[in-house]
Amino acid sequence: MADADRVAKILVVDDNPDNVELARAVVEGAGYAATTAADGIEALECVKASLPDLILLDVMMPRLDGLGVLQALRNNPATSQIPVIMLTAKAAVSDRVEGLQRGADDYVPKPFAATELLARIQTLLKRSEKLRYLNPLMGVLGDWFSARGVERLSRELEVAREIQMSLLPRVPPPTHGIELGAVLHSSETVSGDFYDFLPMPDGTLGISVGDVSGKGIPAALLMIMVRTLFRVTASDGESPGKVLARINRYLCRDIPPSMFVTMFFCLLGPDRQLVYGDAGHVKPILLRPGHPPRELEAEGMILGVLEDAEFDERPLQLAPGDLLALFTDGVVESVGPDGRMLGFDGLNALLEANRAKPHQAIAEAIAGEIKKSPGPLRDDLTLVVLRA
Repeated sequence: MADADRVAKILVVDDNPDNVELARAVVEGAGYAATTAADGIEALECVKASLPDLILLDVMMPRLDGLGVLQALRNNPATSQIPVIMLTAKAAVSDRVEGLQRGADDYVPKPFAATELLARIQTLLKRSEKLRYLNPLMGVLGDWFSARGVERLSRELEVAREIQMSLLPRVPPPTHGIELGAVLHSSETVSGDFYDFLPMPDGTLGISVGDVSGKGIPAALLMIMVRTLFRVTASDGESPGKVLARINRYLCRDIPPSMFVTMFFCLLGPDRQLVYGDAGHVKPILLRPGHPPRELEAEGMILGVLEDAEFDERPLQLAPGDLLALFTDGVVESVGPDGRMLGFDGLNALLEANRAKPHQAIAEAIAGEIKKSPGPLRDDLTLVVLRA
């Protein structure tokens, strides 16, 4: 079931059948799913069987009262974030304070008005919406799933992001008659994309763009591994096809079968000569004055799947006025304000519209246009431009 269609589950806990039926009517009348428990022990058993999104909890009950249930919920990392509204016939301020001090999120005295109870339920569900999606992970995260743990994780992700960004190379000055520009924007805190510029022993410049399957922390960890492999492997000065084949053999031995990598790698030599190889990557676009846009073709599988895969190489002679764009699929698969995917035609149009700008400004302008779309990026975005 899609998240948008998900029905919130609310547990009603009260030893009075009339109160239970009234609360159930309010909950189900608003479109939520209701389950019930007659005392504190039964309530904890219900929570253990299926985590609710919110609990309406009576204070005075046999076997285990509401305050005892609340204490047990808050002491368990798997249930500590479930919103709880305390229900009680007692109106004394001291009773309310005790419940709130033990971790209750709200407090409604009985008899309650249906409209007030529903308003408080809706407010708490909206407040906890993001946390609800994390419920299946709470038991695994343990102590991490606390205010302090989440804060620490957030800090460490920001440090990881800073490390990733510091690993991106500086865009080199014009090389062999080619101007270069590059941008990378992550859809999450850390990225699974990368680009690299690597000077070779023979004076050529290695240029690579890579994309790791998936997003987030797993993709970012593999990205660093792949970039390191690329630097070590390519620094020997071998041709693009051989470099990709060596990287592929390493990855087939070391990465999970559910993950893979795509990569485009080229060597830029004197007089604008280019030799390139492709490992299942999205095809670069060449814009040449007076000619229709052209996609660079080369045979090669994605990396990390077949250990004996082969990768061919193609030559390309760049001419004055040429504009070559290397990018990840997050560029052409981005969705604009009109709800349409950018696609190759849209990218061609952006390249043409910005080609007269300084080389770095071309990449930044195109990324800026893509980021104008409402909402966060759907995928990591990497673009490298070469202009002759």
